[in-house]
Amino acid sequence: MSKLRSIHLITILVALLIVIVAFLLFPFFVFSATLPDDTKLMVRASKLQIPFVENNGQMKDKSVKFYASTFAGNVYVTEKGEIVYGFFKESLIGATLPNIKAEGKAATKVNYFVGAKDNWKAGIPTWDSVSLGEVYEGVELKLKAYGRNVEKLFIVNECGSVEDIKVTLEGADNLEVNSSGELEVETELGTVKFTKPFAYQEIDGKKIEVGCEFVITREQSDRSNLSSYGFQVASYNNNYPLVIDPLLASTFIGGNDIDYVYGIAIDTSGNVYITGSTYSYDFPTTPGAYDRAGSFFYEQDVFVSKLNNTLTSLLASTFIAGISDDVAENIAIDSSGNIYVVGYTESSNFPYTTGAYDTTINGYAAFISKLDNTLSSLLASTFIDYGQIQTITVSSSGNVFVTGKTNSPNFPTTADAYDTSFSGTSDSFISKLDNGLTSLLASTLIGGGYAEGISDLTIDSSGNIYITGGTGSIWYSSSYPTTPGAYDTTYGGWGDVFVSKLNNSLTTLLASTFLGGQAMDGASAIALDSSGNVYITGGTSTQGMIPPDFPTTVGAYVTSYDEQADIFISKFNNTLSSLIASTLGAGGSLIKIDSSGNIITSGWSVISKMNNTLSALLDSAPIESGYSDHVMVRDMDSSGNIFIAGYTSASDFQTTEGAYDRSYNGEYDVFVSKYRIGDDIPTAITLSSFAANQKGKKVSIKWETATEIDNIGFNILRSESESGPYEKINKKLINAKGTSTKGASYYLNDKNIESGKTYWYKLEDIDSNKGIMDHAPLAVKINYRKKK
Repeated sequence: MSKLRSIHLITILVALLIVIVAFLLFPFFVFSATLPDDTKLMVRASKLQIPFVENNGQMKDKSVKFYASTFAGNVYVTEKGEIVYGFFKESLIGATLPNIKAEGKAATKVNYFVGAKDNWKAGIPTWDSVSLGEVYEGVELKLKAYGRNVEKLFIVNECGSVEDIKVTLEGADNLEVNSSGELEVETELGTVKFTKPFAYQEIDGKKIEVGCEFVITREQSDRSNLSSYGFQVASYNNNYPLVIDPLLASTFIGGNDIDYVYGIAIDTSGNVYITGSTYSYDFPTTPGAYDRAGSFFYEQDVFVSKLNNTLTSLLASTFIAGISDDVAENIAIDSSGNIYVVGYTESSNFPYTTGAYDTTINGYAAFISKLDNTLSSLLASTFIDYGQIQTITVSSSGNVFVTGKTNSPNFPTTADAYDTSFSGTSDSFISKLDNGLTSLLASTLIGGGYAEGISDLTIDSSGNIYITGGTGSIWYSSSYPTTPGAYDTTYGGWGDVFVSKLNNSLTTLLASTFLGGQAMDGASAIALDSSGNVYITGGTSTQGMIPPDFPTTVGAYVTSYDEQADIFISKFNNTLSSLIASTLGAGGSLIKIDSSGNIITSGWSVISKMNNTLSALLDSAPIESGYSDHVMVRDMDSSGNIFIAGYTSASDFQTTEGAYDRSYNGEYDVFVSKYRIGDDIPTAITLSSFAANQKGKKVSIKWETATEIDNIGFNILRSESESGPYEKINKKLINAKGTSTKGASYYLNDKNIESGKTYWYKLEDIDSNKGIMDHAPLAVKINYRKKK
């Protein structure tokens, strides 16, 4: 054990992987380097790129030039340029004899001490990647091993042609491209997937994505049915190299360790973005993402993930990470679809961009990072020292407003700001930056010095800023600022709600009021209606002899407490001088105004819909969660769907058919759920065609839609009788486009057929209301020559 305690992190990874299979594949290896032992570091190490080991005679198979050990098994590169996995082998059709060489010498070295001393090998080098050179004219191929994956990077230079690339798989029973664009490889051990290929060019320092799809070619002969795959790409700039990356990967959400989610936002297309922090070495990222590696050590990393509106596909996912703890607190989207993430970092190398407002970090700092909507580029990133950012809102003009808390008199404020003097042990702040995060346009403190916290910020049509939160503590009366004529200028007791309004330049406090009784009160969210009225929601709790006296209004939905604690919704005019309506019994952590002016709120356990006078509960729906589920954040899309995100340690957490990942991965997993209250979403598909035809020893089933509205997916049902019973033949739901005015094409092959029989096929589509529609059955009579 004393030697293991001095093993280098990377060599720990290689040692673990190789020792696991040593008894079956090759002799034991001994490694040496220096780093203190830590079992969590060994788990974390799988985030590292895995080096290729050079075969210097330690392997009996001399045709192997290099090998790497991934968590998905070993991969070998032969002298002929073959890529050999545990259960199939890839070869390039028509390629020139490869010029195989290693690139990027890694720090790890392998020692081989087995048998007679003359056979020992010491200091065997390892490499970051293996290049097969120019495998076709103008086309190079490089390999990288990483975590569970092996990346093949085809670089098509100016004189190369994508059409030349053809890869055959020996050991594969069949190849198919599924409706998600993934290549499915059927083997005797099951189905393996290559993710949809990602192609890009780097032009003027920017990564430009190029549309790319798998293409399958089949060659029939008397002896075999050979299948190969290649690529079809959209038009691109032939003056620059094109990189094609088909990644061999598993598909799952969450990792095998602790994952937390703290922010959620929805773009204008209905895509769902979540952010948080993860300890999981295998938290899923996607090809082309800004950062797929995360940090080297067992620390928290920021993640940002993008899912489609039906939660069936992970569209993009990336890390933003340094070498120490990095935590995201919230997320926002601007009118161009760019993504903003805020949080804090302890990493000295947390990424920032040239020209950012603040590029220095003094051990701990808040950060704001901006990514494009594919999560492939870090467009801007800056620090704000001496503070912790908790909320972010982007104005219609693109300016970025953040709020949070500071414990330091050194927190940056701007000249003429409303308040530049630190009040006490802790103050809240509001800061305004430009869209490129290069300038601090305005920054002010606000508070009375005792535990104030801003929970939410919104902006009216005139650009005025509204904030809400909670102030005060058990021991101190609050000096949080209020304004003459405000609804309530007297601090109530243990803790009061505050609502404040400032001008856009943060130089003037236009209005500010308390809201609460003698109990402990706090607000979580704020929203404005089309008339400028201000709605807030939160919670109130009374203790001991303190009376339950949170203010409600005549005719409100609920005016008395539910035991010692309750949730509330309150409505002010836009000058904060009048409490128009206030009710208990509804609300929580989210408040939105729907297209009809109704108030949508969500808490831990229920989603509610109320009229805008807060006098009637129009509808409600329970949030399906249990003791082990932690609901953290909520948002609403333009169609009125409510999205809930959190984390859970429950292995039986309820998921829905066709969801991106239905498997619990260990410790805490992030979850995202979609709800709707009130009228169901109008859902429909217009089917253009539905056909089933025998092709050899399979039935090819194809269908096309002209339009789709909130469609989740399809099943194919089969029976040997038109009247049934019918059974589903697809193993999992066939994901649909969701909502599309252009429709889409789908297919499925039925291989479990028998000559002489007639099969009937039905198409079943499922919408987000869990409605199911069957499309008329088709009959296919099977006839093929059986082997004697």
